[in-house]
Amino acid sequence: MIASDRPSWRNPRVLGILLLVFLSGAVCGGLTMRMIHHRNREAAIYSYERLTTDLKLRPDQCDHLKQILADMTRYHQDLQAQLDDWQATGKDKIRKILDADQRIRFEQLISQK
Repeated sequence: MIASDRPSWRNPRVLGILLLVFLSGAVCGGLTMRMIHHRNREAAIYSYERLTTDLKLRPDQCDHLKQILADMTRYHQDLQAQLDDWQATGKDKIRKILDADQRIRFEQLISQK
């Protein structure tokens, strides 16, 4: 194969495929995180109620349990904020390599989530 016949990183097809792969991963990751977040939020509420009832926790134990679950919720929210920042950084990096028409199409693609 002659060097000039090889696909270049500037080739629109190559960029399109890379963009498609990145967006597919981002969408799958986002959906997975949303499902996990939803389950974790419900699980935390359910866990408190179930633990207090099934274990017959004393009031002081209930107070400690509430604090533990609140800490876990805050930690999860911090992780979600970090993930959101990471996704925003990735989108900004993609925007920087696109021309004006591609940026318009990219914005349309990400708004279709």
